[in-house]
Amino acid sequence: MLKILVQGDLGQVAYHVGDEAMAIAAADELRARLHAGIVLLTRDPGQTRELYGTDAIGTLVFPWPPAERTKHLELVRRAARGDRTALPPEDSVWQVIDEVKSADGVLIAGGGNMNSLYGWLLYERVALGLIAKELGKPLVVSGQTFGPTLLPQDQHVLHELLDYAALVGAREPSSYAVGFQMGLDSGKLTRVLDDASFLVPPGTPGMPAGSARLHDPAGEESGLPSGPFIAATFGPESWRDGTRSLAKLGEALDRAVELTGLPVYLIPHVGPLGHDGQGGDHESHETVVAHSRSGRIHVCPVLPAPAAAALTVAADLVLTNRYHPVVFGLAAGVPVVALANDAYSDVRLHGAMGNWGVQDWALPLNSLDIGGFDHAIAEAWARRAEIREHLESLRPGIRAVHENWWDAVASIFSATDAEAAKGLGDVVTLGSDSEWATQARGQRGQFRALSGGIASLWTEWDDVRSQRDLLLHERNEAMEEKERIVRSRSFRAASLLRRGAGVLRRVSGGRR
Repeated sequence: MLKILVQGDLGQVAYHVGDEAMAIAAADELRARLHAGIVLLTRDPGQTRELYGTDAIGTLVFPWPPAERTKHLELVRRAARGDRTALPPEDSVWQVIDEVKSADGVLIAGGGNMNSLYGWLLYERVALGLIAKELGKPLVVSGQTFGPTLLPQDQHVLHELLDYAALVGAREPSSYAVGFQMGLDSGKLTRVLDDASFLVPPGTPGMPAGSARLHDPAGEESGLPSGPFIAATFGPESWRDGTRSLAKLGEALDRAVELTGLPVYLIPHVGPLGHDGQGGDHESHETVVAHSRSGRIHVCPVLPAPAAAALTVAADLVLTNRYHPVVFGLAAGVPVVALANDAYSDVRLHGAMGNWGVQDWALPLNSLDIGGFDHAIAEAWARRAEIREHLESLRPGIRAVHENWWDAVASIFSATDAEAAKGLGDVVTLGSDSEWATQARGQRGQFRALSGGIASLWTEWDDVRSQRDLLLHERNEAMEEKERIVRSRSFRAASLLRRGAGVLRRVSGGRR
């Protein structure tokens, strides 16, 4: 039996539906094609084993400050080359190295963390790639967003990772362009869907209309929709840009309720599993409800990724500022309206919607202020049958490309011949000529420039600050070392001898 290591972003303190979904979907795709044992890398091996019934080990963990993670990467490189003094014995790197040694391949599952905003996650993946490279193991990087914000040193290590990989999947045209600019050719670089696109297979019922209750992980029953509904997911506001959008979203959802006659169920993607949690989407959704007056907006618990995906695809309409409700909804033929908080979000949402030819319904945040979000919802609802028919007409071809990608990945790990990955191409576009869509298209360039500029400045400032902090730390260590030397007996003895020699020279008139 083959053994494949799969790196995702699993087991975080706050459960993250999208991150979990990509890793477990990738594992499912490999199991469907290979007689293989899957080992998931995770921050919480116990939780991951319990939720998914698979082998799991602790993942590599990198410091957040940029200067520190650069140093740590070199320590991991030394460890991968056999230097047992590089890192402490208790560091997770040693178990990861041992697992890679016994593995037949390493897969870095999809995600949006190969950029400087989430640099510590980028470096964790680069480090795993370095270990695979040093041990001569095949590596595949699947379903990624590259950038849009990349400091020069981060672009350098990303290039090293992608250069070694046997296959690289980019999930948006802009990410494909980044890979192409790094010198990757079409034999390696492929345009793909997000890994979790078919976590809920087409034709699988989501949350049946007659199923009004679902047990949450704490064992308590939670109310879920018993009939047609709108699924909505809204994460925290864009803290880098200082937006104040959640209150306006509560009002917009009330108008969607009035327009459609359907209740809204808020499906959180980040937070502790279950109802009782703080922060993340729990807090965002409570803020949305607090600014609603319809009484028809309901808050769901954080559900494990497969259940959250199934609930989302059972909706009649999806409204979100998060990425994976878009991924789940479109693959199941559900109309989606997405609202991007910032440039990073817009690259991903517009790219995911564009893969299905409905990118006009991916809007920059300022559409919320000028009414574009409301108008986009109204048109999506009015054209919902047309949109669903469009998505379902594209699904067979897109699904075939998705299957072809995973066939190619499996062939890398099994060392068998397979048809080369073809990649996504252009699809038929279902757009809008309405004023709201024209405004959104016109605003996108400025929105990305302003928001992306803020993100770049923030990452540069964070990098400079971390370099300063590192220099201060090294200076303080040097001063402490100096004090230890000064206080040492040997230093005092040497000082006494030096003073004695000086006295002797003065008494002897400098003669020797």
